[in-house]
Amino acid sequence: MRGIVPIVVIILIVIVAIATGVGVLETATGPTTYSCMTISHQGNQLTLKTSGLVHYVKAQYYVTCNEGSTLPTNTLTTSCLTITPQYVPSSIGVGVGTNYFYLSTTSGHAIALQGAPAPTNGTEITTPAAISLSVSC
Repeated sequence: MRGIVPIVVIILIVIVAIATGVGVLETATGPTTYSCMTISHQGNQLTLKTSGLVHYVKAQYYVTCNEGSTLPTNTLTTSCLTITPQYVPSSIGVGVGTNYFYLSTTSGHAIALQGAPAPTNGTEITTPAAISLSVSC
């Protein structure tokens, strides 16, 4: 029995190592897909494209996804960009709430809007196919 426990522990460590390596490999070889967003890297430039709506309020970008999108509940950090999901229940207490995906960067890195005029407070971009958000990391 004592000989089986170390073997099981080693097998678990190998499985975790392989799973971690696969996750890193997947991210390193192509774009990362997160809900209705695709994040890609070219050099130190990170680009986020979305099929959802882009919002800009109080110097903060966030994205809302189309109905029916797979909506993860975990925070994603890729390079210098962090996407934090937040669910807000319906204001009338009945019905479907809204999932917001807040975008933030590490200090010194700014998010730039490409393909649209500079946003002002309260901007909602409803045609995101022609725009993207980028960060120099």
